[in-house]
Amino acid sequence: MASEKLERILKLLAELLNSSTPRTAEELRSKIKMYPDDLVAFRRQFNRDKSALKEMGVPLEVIPVGTSERTAEAYFVDNKAYYLPDLGLTDDELSQLNFAANSIHLIGQISEEEALRKLGGYSQQTPSSGTTTSFSASSILSDLFEALSTRQIVSFVYTEKSRTLEPHLLQFKGEHWYLTGRETQSNSVKSFRTDRIAELIINGNTEDYATPEALTGANFDAISYGDDDPVTAKVIIDSSHIDWVENNLDIKVKINDKGQGIAQFSVKNYDAFINRVLLLLDHAEIIEPEFLKLKLIDRLRLIQGNYKESHA
Repeated sequence: MASEKLERILKLLAELLNSSTPRTAEELRSKIKMYPDDLVAFRRQFNRDKSALKEMGVPLEVIPVGTSERTAEAYFVDNKAYYLPDLGLTDDELSQLNFAANSIHLIGQISEEEALRKLGGYSQQTPSSGTTTSFSASSILSDLFEALSTRQIVSFVYTEKSRTLEPHLLQFKGEHWYLTGRETQSNSVKSFRTDRIAELIINGNTEDYATPEALTGANFDAISYGDDDPVTAKVIIDSSHIDWVENNLDIKVKINDKGQGIAQFSVKNYDAFINRVLLLLDHAEIIEPEFLKLKLIDRLRLIQGNYKESHA
């Protein structure tokens, strides 16, 4: 299988596994961004990729969505059907699996941690001398995986700030890897996109911290994943768009005595939140906090200025 095709199929599988609801072909196409623009060519390639997943044993479900007048096919992979059940392996058996996995040169962006989790666990054993681990995707991933598996504290620069982190988890979502761990400066769990990490330093002291039993990964909601100070934003939604907000933004909307919707968002990425509100045009209004309302006004003025320049 050619490397580009393999990468595309793995991204398709990752997107399906990370989706809590069925996704249409067009939704998957926009997420993966590796399919041709021509609709006929896209359908031909997408059908081949579906067949490849089924040949690999992936339990791909095809589910009709939409109204009775206009239906479309959506695709879904049940994690419970995909991942192996707990095989009841002992610590010694998992340790041997970990030893073997660390002796393998990995291809692309598949980690031995993912493979071992399918078998019911992951040993934190440090490989003995003579074993090798390599990633063809990025050297920083190899360094981060080593730090995570041997529990070494790491330091790096992110958004122009120096960070010190106890790495707990590496995750792949969409087109990026994310590192989650306890940031020592704030004593809180944070997530970072690995391609934005600079000046990475591993302290060299193994077993330097304890990995928590319950691991919480990155929050991939665009407005909740960011480095801005967390705030709760309140937005008024026109009655005509309440259903759209609940179905597409995955947020519960309360109805006030005027029939308007009131939605509250936990925001850590101000720009992503403004982008989301702009989707609703004049059908939504930020009530609080005031500074986000002003940011929205500034963005609208910028859009208006750019429009006037382009049509001058």
